[in-house]
Amino acid sequence: MSTAHPQQHLSFRIRDVGYQNIAIAGATGSVGPSITRALVDAGFTVTALSLSGKTGGLPSQVTTIKVDYSFHEALANVLNGQDALISLIPTPGEQPALVDAAIAAGVKLFIPNEFGSDITGNAQAAALPLSQDKKKTLDYLRARTDRISYISIVTEMFFDWGLQANFLANLKGGPIRVFDGGDVVVGTTTLADTGKTVVAALKNPEAFKNRPVYVQSAKITQNQVLAIVQKKKPGLHFEREDVRVADVEKDAYAKFAQGDMSAIMGFITAAVFNPVYAKTKSAEDDNKLVSIKEMTPEEVETFGEWFL
Repeated sequence: MSTAHPQQHLSFRIRDVGYQNIAIAGATGSVGPSITRALVDAGFTVTALSLSGKTGGLPSQVTTIKVDYSFHEALANVLNGQDALISLIPTPGEQPALVDAAIAAGVKLFIPNEFGSDITGNAQAAALPLSQDKKKTLDYLRARTDRISYISIVTEMFFDWGLQANFLANLKGGPIRVFDGGDVVVGTTTLADTGKTVVAALKNPEAFKNRPVYVQSAKITQNQVLAIVQKKKPGLHFEREDVRVADVEKDAYAKFAQGDMSAIMGFITAAVFNPVYAKTKSAEDDNKLVSIKEMTPEEVETFGEWFL
């Protein structure tokens, strides 16, 4: 076994494939800090593009540049010299403009904000209203692979978000909606493993370019998470409401037809808990490529405890 410092090996790999300078649009959102930290820790040079110009608690090694995504020439100038652009902006419909600026600047790789559902492999997931702008971005990228490569990352639900947002269980007690009996198996990925995946993709882009990368930290059920919460906080009282996912989805479409954007949460619920929207490919192969080991039930319990 080599005794060289891990960072020496890491720096060599980055230089070897030529990906060192990484720009992130939307680095201060809910996903950005985890990915940014992973990139900094891996030795990449990271530039955060921000509408406000604020750092938002990003690592001190990150250079933050205030940008207006609607100004093509100025954005392309900012991206000049960057090897890859990661989009984490909350408005996926604006991503084609980022792609155009990246191409103009000579950026080699674009990672779109497509984290979540399997839009490439699952036509039903791609047809959901919340997927439309993401699908358009992927189609836009596919039509330009002669000028820029892309890597999309399929995480399904972020495990951290499912707990922090009280989506899987109400961690403080009180009302909790349990979907289709609570035993639907859900694929989840932690934010830390998402960051690990991005790092792996940038270190070895040839293994992943122009395709979706399927990763997964754990398979869980709502009842499993509720049991963990009740085990660790036995005095906590839940007001359980059993809900049919089909009813939630029907209501979401009705609201969406009336222009009510609160429907999006209903579509997210359907995407997570209706098996017809699940990813179409096992994460086993790509998990190995990015060095993610799926959690055991005991590790799921330990992870859940961090949020209690």
